[in-house]
Amino acid sequence: MIAFISKAQEAVTYYNAGIDKFEEGNLLGAIKDFDSSLVKNPDFAEAYWGRGSVFAELGQFEKALKDLNQCIKLDPGISDAFYNRAFVYMATDESQKALNDLNMYILLNPGDINGYFSRLDLLVKLEQKPAAYMDMEKIVTLKASSPNEFIQRARVRYLMKDTMGCITDLDQCIRVNPTMMDAFYLRGKYQYEFGRYNKAIQDLNIYILNVADDASAFAIRGECYSKQSEYSLAARDYTRAIAIEDDNPVYYFDRGFFYIQLEEYESARLDFKKAIFHNHTDVKLAYFNLGIAEYRLGNKDDACVYWQKSQEVGFEYITKYCN
Repeated sequence: MIAFISKAQEAVTYYNAGIDKFEEGNLLGAIKDFDSSLVKNPDFAEAYWGRGSVFAELGQFEKALKDLNQCIKLDPGISDAFYNRAFVYMATDESQKALNDLNMYILLNPGDINGYFSRLDLLVKLEQKPAAYMDMEKIVTLKASSPNEFIQRARVRYLMKDTMGCITDLDQCIRVNPTMMDAFYLRGKYQYEFGRYNKAIQDLNIYILNVADDASAFAIRGECYSKQSEYSLAARDYTRAIAIEDDNPVYYFDRGFFYIQLEEYESARLDFKKAIFHNHTDVKLAYFNLGIAEYRLGNKDDACVYWQKSQEVGFEYITKYCN
């Protein structure tokens, strides 16, 4: 009896050591400790969970499933085994099995917001819109505490058109972790979409100061400037976006529009040509604006050619200037 108790205690000691190594990122060391734990106690469900979780982290999904299945068989009350197995199923494209496991996890942990976040992502992927919306409604009623939870809940509130709620969650995220740059980016993006351009610029300034290689941040800040008719600043930001992502037709198209406002028609002409070259989705409007630039440069014949290419978009200008 004493020997049995001793082995059980040793199994727990190895298990705890495995957890510590797992959290430190020493995955192979963690596996060795979980192996030792299971040698001491072959029915130790938590050790199967730990080892299965490490295998999942390593992408060894067959081994992960074997261990997580055994954990659940020995103790179906270990909810994290269902949670981790769901991610293994998602990685192996078994979405329905993943959904079943997330359902079980939420049944065992009805107040854990992360279970709903994970299930929501899966429901969106499966295009189960009514169920996804039900999870969204549930998420906004649950407590968030970590920066990641606040930022994820902010995204959900944004999708639900809860303007105040999503900004409040991002405010809380930044209070908890002022170095979380994704929160500044997202809050800046949302403030821009809500028409609060100065606040958006303030957030994007902080983000860009720390993340200088994100083209979209420069583009959004440029849009904020353009909404306030500060076209020179807008064009400058788009130039920086293009330096990072030089094949995006939207950036050339938008900067071309700013150049027209600044009466820099030569630069506008070049940008609209690049927008067309990179297959801008609204090629008719790109040709129309290219025609405007050419006309302002005194190239009436070229302008008419481009307005013809813009078809119905340039019809009024063709009638007025090209006959």
